[in-house]
Amino acid sequence: MNQLHSIQNENLQIFSHADSYLKQLQSYGIIEQGHFEYKGKAEDGTRLRGEYFVNFRKLKTDQEIEISAKYWEAIEEFFSDKLSDLIIVGVAFGSLSLPKVIQTLGFSKYKIEYAYTEKRNGILGLYGEQAEKCRGKHILFIEDVFNNGTSIKELTTEIKNKTKDLELKGFSVLYGVHRGHTFTDEPKGEVYTMSKIYAPAVHASKLSAEILARPLKEYKK
Repeated sequence: MNQLHSIQNENLQIFSHADSYLKQLQSYGIIEQGHFEYKGKAEDGTRLRGEYFVNFRKLKTDQEIEISAKYWEAIEEFFSDKLSDLIIVGVAFGSLSLPKVIQTLGFSKYKIEYAYTEKRNGILGLYGEQAEKCRGKHILFIEDVFNNGTSIKELTTEIKNKTKDLELKGFSVLYGVHRGHTFTDEPKGEVYTMSKIYAPAVHASKLSAEILARPLKEYKK
């Protein structure tokens, strides 16, 4: 697997121990190589495809606990001046449990609380009691993989609308893996990642014959 070194982005900040973190993910078998069909669509309406799929939902509980130590190294590296103001945020029920594990393990040391996002009217955001938990805090949204940036664009817009009302001190996002082929400029200067790989989602016509010959697996979330 080739890590992405050739493409840089001013808004993307990378964990100093990204290589060891990525090797840990590989040892867990959650970075799959093959022939995958993703959610995103090309201009002709067909679904984009690629060679890699990063599936955090395969993590076992002990693996989540192990890898949380790396996340706390990164959080301390990136947010040393904000730890007293942080609140960790993840996606609501039935989705990735890793953000909650990270928060729980760090609570005894930093007393950092947790809030969850959910979709209402198709928009990912913080609502009701969960939004109120974030009052006066710096939100750290923990996501698994940066694919096309849809979730972060929705959440950024929704949080901007509530920043003044909730007296928020800031908003950042920390990805487990940034797939490198596409970037987001929002939130400005506040996009962090544990690691990067080059795993572009492309039209099927751009894949090699070798990849196309592999059995096609659909992306399921």
